[in-house]
Amino acid sequence: MANKIVAVWGSPGSGKKLTTMKIAKALGEMKQNVVVVGCDDQTPFLPLMLPSASVLPSLGDALAADQLSQIDVLWHCVPYGKSQYISLLGYGLGENVMSYPEYSRRRASELFTHLRRLADFVLIACSSNLDNVLTAAALRQADVTFRVVNANPKSLIYFRSAAPLLLRDAGYRYGDQINILNNTLPPQDAGPVREVVGNIAYTLPNVPELTDQYDRGALLETVFGKAAREYGMTLKKLVLEVLMHDEPEHGIVRHGKPAVGNIS
Repeated sequence: MANKIVAVWGSPGSGKKLTTMKIAKALGEMKQNVVVVGCDDQTPFLPLMLPSASVLPSLGDALAADQLSQIDVLWHCVPYGKSQYISLLGYGLGENVMSYPEYSRRRASELFTHLRRLADFVLIACSSNLDNVLTAAALRQADVTFRVVNANPKSLIYFRSAAPLLLRDAGYRYGDQINILNNTLPPQDAGPVREVVGNIAYTLPNVPELTDQYDRGALLETVFGKAAREYGMTLKKLVLEVLMHDEPEHGIVRHGKPAVGNIS
């Protein structure tokens, strides 16, 4: 199986980062080497995922370099928690959109090309802002794109506004994106969502404990309860059907491969 780039994007507050990290957790449990890239340059990714860490290598530093080599990219990847298989690449605490010089979509594509060679899966938590250069490059370069939607007016209005921007450029392959209806409650009607974005491939229930995990930067922990079991089963189905379908025995034959970023 060729290494895959997977983009996860959606409306503001839809749960893109959390969904991306839970996909990474599922892949890590299957012994797949994963790098998660946080595109958001307004709310930095690393402090959210690693709140107790202080100084970490920053994605902004890598993108601002005169030249970007594979070893440079590797050095900026940060191992996540106790997982042997998951590393993070993102902006750091105190950084913002003005912290670094502007970079081109070509540089963003170069970054993803290097990452593809380093990991089995590159998971990209996109920004809802389609002017974000990393997000634009990710949506063009991804082998698989998950579109995260909520069953609320804010999310649906966002997609009604964003769809024309993406549909006018075939490179974004808007029609091939896979819809995830996220954070759903039992009474919610998915009909209006289908009218806006099309078929819903996967539905993830609301699990309040996940919000606590996210706030603590502890997304590798297991949650319990009926909704959590449904969430976990659906997520595993998504990973097996979409990401691991062409891997012998779903990739569980791999053993002991260290996470990208463990270079000491």
